[in-house]
Amino acid sequence: MNPLALPTRRSLLKIAAGLPLAPLLLQPAAASAPGPVSLMVPYPAGGPSDVSARILSKPIGEGLAAKVIVENLGGATGTIAASKVLGARADGSMFFQGTQNELILPPLTNKAVRYQPDAFENLQYITVTHLVLLVRSGLPARDMQEFLALARSRNESNSLTYGSVGVGSLYHLITEYMGKVVKVPFTHAPYAGTAPVIQDLAGGQIDFSIMPFQASMLEMIRTGRFRALAVLSRNRPALLSAVPSITEVPALRDFEYASLAGYFVKRGTPQDVKQRLNQAIGQALLDPQVIAKLEADGRDVAKPMGLDDAAAAYAREIAKYREMIRVTGYVQAD
Repeated sequence: MNPLALPTRRSLLKIAAGLPLAPLLLQPAAASAPGPVSLMVPYPAGGPSDVSARILSKPIGEGLAAKVIVENLGGATGTIAASKVLGARADGSMFFQGTQNELILPPLTNKAVRYQPDAFENLQYITVTHLVLLVRSGLPARDMQEFLALARSRNESNSLTYGSVGVGSLYHLITEYMGKVVKVPFTHAPYAGTAPVIQDLAGGQIDFSIMPFQASMLEMIRTGRFRALAVLSRNRPALLSAVPSITEVPALRDFEYASLAGYFVKRGTPQDVKQRLNQAIGQALLDPQVIAKLEADGRDVAKPMGLDDAAAAYAREIAKYREMIRVTGYVQAD
């Protein structure tokens, strides 16, 4: 046989048959592209959460060298989508975009939810959405001191009314906690979403609401549909630089809250898989186009962090909301 002749297909098969199995198993895996990865969003398409996911999915996919497919599954304050992630394999093929509103509050307040916050592991926080305290235009309070004085002048029968996106939601519990801290009663009016809360606030049907800030609110504030009295953060985005921080009020100096969105996997996912996801997400968060798109609506983009820091940050959030629930005493029935 001519040693320079190309081997035939049959001779290659004979050679392969005599080789150890492990190297051959590695070759197809290296040659083929990874399968698609699902990014589970616990709300319908078109909302703020979905927009964030679609901004980030492509650059994350590029970092993973895999296609990231955004999957929307709404309902039950995000717990349906969260349960689906927990029902899948802990192999990184599915990760979850969530906040305190889906991952922490439902399992701590609702006995019908069958998972606990630590069923998930934090890969990386992605955005900070600032919360604002909005009041109807006719409310006789121009700042937080006047707001609290007005609230203290009321009793249970005529207390200030507030709207939230639902019973047990982040905004419901934060407002109840604020009432406990300043020792005033409030009356809760739950709604099915942010749009009807905004509508009734602008119409004067409710007195106030703590809501996630959106740039679209600025025009309604400018035209007097309602007023923004405070931001629930010390560090405010440029769009909210004219609105005071609620922490400037002595009674609420430690009252700092925001909606933290992050990417999470089922506990037990292999460390190397989590590391790859963490690096791909962190790389995406440094993309100038991604930053510009996410910040356009008043959100802050989180700084990339390692897995240990992400785990520690998530543990602090769980402890923070456990304390809130302890103080408010809020627990839903089965």
